[in-house]
Amino acid sequence: MKNKNFFNHQMLPEMYNLEVGDGNSLYIETSGNKNGIPIIFLHGGPGGHCRSEHHGLFNPDIFRSILFDQRGCGKSKPHRSLRSNNTQSLILDIEKIRNFLNINKFILMGGSWGATLALCYALKFPQNVRGIVLRSVFLGTMSEIQWAFIDGPKIFAPELFKHFLSFLDKKEEISPIDYFIKKIHKDKSNLHTWVWHDYERILSQINPENYKFESNEFILKREGLPNSPFMETHYIKNNFFIEEDYIVNNLKKIENIPGYIIQGRYDLICPPVNAFKLNIGWKNSNIKFVNTAGHSSSDSGIMENIFIALKKIINH
Repeated sequence: MKNKNFFNHQMLPEMYNLEVGDGNSLYIETSGNKNGIPIIFLHGGPGGHCRSEHHGLFNPDIFRSILFDQRGCGKSKPHRSLRSNNTQSLILDIEKIRNFLNINKFILMGGSWGATLALCYALKFPQNVRGIVLRSVFLGTMSEIQWAFIDGPKIFAPELFKHFLSFLDKKEEISPIDYFIKKIHKDKSNLHTWVWHDYERILSQINPENYKFESNEFILKREGLPNSPFMETHYIKNNFFIEEDYIVNNLKKIENIPGYIIQGRYDLICPPVNAFKLNIGWKNSNIKFVNTAGHSSSDSGIMENIFIALKKIINH
């Protein structure tokens, strides 16, 4: 995550724990200029978390940067909780954070699942959004999941896909995603949780060391469990709690909000067609395809274009 172009936030961030109902408490950090332009950064996943160095994306003289861990994620409590953990609740959580911090209008920024959540919030509360900066667009559709985990790897990483299928019972190969959901949630399989995690990690890299998994014995020696497979499969099995094509079918609601889309040309997880479709339907959006990048925010050219987008959006 470290980048020589990141801004140096010398003061420690202010930290809060916000009760949002249903037994959930969100961990929140703010940094930068208290009187600056508020910008809320939305992490990916579902199941990811924020890191304090994410504040470095934002010039502390200009922005008041706000990070938070979504329900069940990072330092929010209870960890890995699925209690009222759905897209609608996360949208309302952002609104509660806005009110808690006494913010009027703000900029939203997110990548991958964070982009989905940013768009869903803006569709619900467009009057509160000054602008949106997105990276690696995911529109929350099951067709995108089919591409990311099945159709894309089958074409571009066939050896990895074949190895992925080896973790299934032969009779289950017709529906590998449903099988992994069952193994992760019902059977509590540590092996399948880690395999899902590693599969997505490898596919998100533009130049991974190899396209294969480590041995089962090595995987099972790892300590703890990653959160993202647990949360992602929860959202996948519930169709992300939104109707198919909900975002693209409602873009008129945000036509007056300026948006900047940064998209890696070689993103296998969130392919460029998603970003292109969004840009075509979103009247006030601009798109930049980065020809040296895949899915990761650390890929060449991504951060540079995010900084450019942030400069443009405050002058829009």
